[in-house]
Amino acid sequence: MANMKEHKVGIYVRLSNEDARAGESVSVENQKLMLTKHVKEMGWELTEIYIDDGWSGTNQNRPAFQRMIADVKQGFINTILIKDLSRLGRNYLEVGNLAEVFLPEHNCELISLNEKLDEMAVFRNWFNEQHSKTTSKKVRAVHRICAESGKFMGAFAPYGYQKDPADHHRLIADETAAPNVRRMFELRASGMAYRAIADKLNNDGVTSPKEYFYDGKSRSNPRKSTQAWGANTVKRILESETYIGNMIQCKTGTVSYKNHKLVGKPEEEWIKAEDTHEPLVSIELWDRVQSISKKQLKPRQTKQGEYHLFSGILVCADCGCKLRGNTARLTRKSGNQWQRTSYCCGTYARAGKSACSYHGIDEETLIGIVAGHIREKARMVECNENRIIESILAAQKNENMSYRAAYQGEAESHKKHIERLDLLIENLYNDRVTGVVPEDMFKRFVAKYEQERIDRLQSVETLTKRIQAIKQNTDDASAWANLIKRYTQLETLDCETLRLLIDRIVIGESRMEDGERVRDVKIIYNYVGDVDALEIDGDAENLEAAISVREAVAV
Repeated sequence: MANMKEHKVGIYVRLSNEDARAGESVSVENQKLMLTKHVKEMGWELTEIYIDDGWSGTNQNRPAFQRMIADVKQGFINTILIKDLSRLGRNYLEVGNLAEVFLPEHNCELISLNEKLDEMAVFRNWFNEQHSKTTSKKVRAVHRICAESGKFMGAFAPYGYQKDPADHHRLIADETAAPNVRRMFELRASGMAYRAIADKLNNDGVTSPKEYFYDGKSRSNPRKSTQAWGANTVKRILESETYIGNMIQCKTGTVSYKNHKLVGKPEEEWIKAEDTHEPLVSIELWDRVQSISKKQLKPRQTKQGEYHLFSGILVCADCGCKLRGNTARLTRKSGNQWQRTSYCCGTYARAGKSACSYHGIDEETLIGIVAGHIREKARMVECNENRIIESILAAQKNENMSYRAAYQGEAESHKKHIERLDLLIENLYNDRVTGVVPEDMFKRFVAKYEQERIDRLQSVETLTKRIQAIKQNTDDASAWANLIKRYTQLETLDCETLRLLIDRIVIGESRMEDGERVRDVKIIYNYVGDVDALEIDGDAENLEAAISVREAVAV
């Protein structure tokens, strides 16, 4: 008579959050009681009990489950006892591979107390997986509805906020951290870089968000590397719409209900709800910070890994194309390295002098012109800030009035044409009904008119936004004045300063005047535009007259 198998049993128990809502029948204690009783009745040896409490069956990386698999490989157990197949998992391919391939290979028997493991097991596994799939869809649908209604679904409140004790789906200001957020926005609006803001917060002893969180929990931070403020942390806060009262959620999600790895979602799938909580900063301050950040783009990198300082800022005065940077290098006989960076019109570089002229300018010369111009305007503002701001606002008002009139006239023209198109479409429909116009001709003309109608409606929408955006903005003039005042003693010009202050520089072609080669260089500042074009009245000793900046080049 063959020897009876000695069962070294490992009991596996799993309870997910969804199972817990089903009641006591699947509770951990009930599963353990049921399975251990069966082991005793059968006279088997109970080697180990593996418990995964609060783990989904679609996740194969459950700690107790993985420990059980390791024990099977080591031969510590040769029998796995479960309540039913759904405890083992809800992925029918994974469970099938485990039951039909892995366990037999390791001489381990799988026993389900409530189910017979026969050819129907694959169908039961499939139904278990469908249950998980349906549950996942329901959970995602609930999350989406809550996000659309403006309920906060995150585990932790953003820095500067805390969850309302009366409603954890609502954010309220954290009066301890909120002033730090406002201060960061104000520092950025004044022109300070992300790294400089982080350094200032660290020097002032402001606790970083991660440390602040753990301090609130009266726990030590296990990640010691995140104690200090960093530039990326500051940048992330300053780019978050949370601080103007908007909630943007569902920016990440799992690959599927089987794979719980978090991945970023495309922006069009994000869910945005506006005015869901108290803003910490004004929309005007927010817009000012974002406009500064948009100007902080890195210039294009060269093949040598370097950056051309003025790349993306210089514009040809004749064709409007961006100027290209080029660095010439030379090794002299002495072994010394020589290099010179210059810029020329992109159109000229691509198509030659038949398309546009050279418009070449040396970088070192341009640095001197721009740095000098910035110092000059900074001293003008320092001498009489109020008069400069008044002149800027007066110029903006005149320009806005002319632009507004042009935009409104163009929009009205589009609206009248849309009315005519509507009438044409209506007449075509009547002609088709009466048989005057054939069906194919009707469809062709209607498609043509409808497309034109859509295009003109989009033009009206664009023009309307432009009209709404045109306004007298004292904040812009004041922001520029506050920025420029800091540069009265500017000596070196770097990328950060350049993009913080200047929108673009228009380069004219060089020409001969009185035996000198000169060119016009127009500097357009952020916020205020061409300051040289302002009409400023005042004491000539304190307010220098607006003049054209010229480059003097030896003939």
